[in-house]
Amino acid sequence: MKKITKFLILIIIISIFLTIIDLVSIYNSNKPIFAIKEKLENLSDKKYKGIFFDTYNCAVYSAPQIKLKWNKYECPATSLNNESENKNDRKVAKLTLVGDLLFEQPFYDAISNGDDKSEYFKLVKDYFENDDLSIGNMEVVIGNDTLQSSGTGYNFCAPEYIGHLVSTLDFEVLGTANNHAYDRGNAGINSTIDFFETNTDITIVGTYKNKEDRANLRILNVNDINFGFLAYTYGTNQKVSNSDIDLIGYYKDPLTKEWTEEYKDKIREEVKLLKEKSDVVIILMHWGREFTYSPNTEQKEMAMFLNSLGVDIIVGSHSHNIQPIEIIGEEHKTLVYYSLGNFISADDDIARTPEGEEEFDNAYQVGLLSNLNVVIEGEKISFEDIKTELTINYFDKNMRNFKLIPFNEYNENYEKTHYRYNRGLTKNFIANIYEDVIEKNYRA
Repeated sequence: MKKITKFLILIIIISIFLTIIDLVSIYNSNKPIFAIKEKLENLSDKKYKGIFFDTYNCAVYSAPQIKLKWNKYECPATSLNNESENKNDRKVAKLTLVGDLLFEQPFYDAISNGDDKSEYFKLVKDYFENDDLSIGNMEVVIGNDTLQSSGTGYNFCAPEYIGHLVSTLDFEVLGTANNHAYDRGNAGINSTIDFFETNTDITIVGTYKNKEDRANLRILNVNDINFGFLAYTYGTNQKVSNSDIDLIGYYKDPLTKEWTEEYKDKIREEVKLLKEKSDVVIILMHWGREFTYSPNTEQKEMAMFLNSLGVDIIVGSHSHNIQPIEIIGEEHKTLVYYSLGNFISADDDIARTPEGEEEFDNAYQVGLLSNLNVVIEGEKISFEDIKTELTINYFDKNMRNFKLIPFNEYNENYEKTHYRYNRGLTKNFIANIYEDVIEKNYRA
């Protein structure tokens, strides 16, 4: 009997000793001593079999799970692992979006007469410097020594100093697909691309030097989010040569003005290639009719088409007036800015608007600037804190002292000294446009 007792005591001592060794080994190496590795169904999880204890290194947990051998345990399912990872994988980028940068002759004349061009952006700079990604539509080509500057006749070519001025706003992306893209033909396309490539870090999308350049995807990594960009226009003011058609992002046939299956297929293919490399796809669209606050049928249909392709954000321009913002789609959500209006303009009296009707001449001076957060959690993309601010293109009664002014800084002095004040451009007129066009939840 004594021998049996001694044997049992010895077994207990050995068991306690081995248990202590197992626990010490687990503490030091996350697995028992003499551990045998066992494959689990999820290759991200690992199991180590010990003498009295097994450890489970589950992807969902940072520390090993220690279990007695006789405990039937399984690591949580893969879906839970993904959910745990996603909680700690929230990526956010703050965007600033504006509409058309349409420089015109009165601005050039004011600078030629001694006005300080550095004053123009002074009051809006903070919006662009306190974000992660700024985007706009450059609606004039940038010239060079061989291209004559012009800001009249709806045939525009800006002097080089305009490019330098624009670069002070800290833009990351500028679209160049618009009806003025071909105002200086192929030479204007190249001079614009050359200027921004040589003098700035701004990415240009929408016009291209050749087919190889067009095939080069425009993708920027911002806060570990890959943003991909494309830009398209309904057409150009100058008739494009057959050899240059692919140098501009047209969404319609520029010769027939029809939105054909051929052009739908082009867009499908370009979006497909971009989505393969991007987390978020943003398309700049120069579309719709001028001088209206409402998107037309083509804009609505085009937006749904782009939504069906998985586009995330559409930034619209061309109307010269602000238009609504909405989120469309069932399975996939697309944030649509139908038009942000003119960010920059300098036309005192627009010949194309109905004679005697001042409304759209006044609305021409008002643009929409939007800030939002793009958020990625796992595979889910969402848009948070979508807000807008009106900007006013100010110039005094002598067509001098041009500057962009946020509406919240547009005081009585600016209002009553604006060139168009006596023609109806009042603070009430501006506020009424804002309330009529932009939903309350998107207003400042």
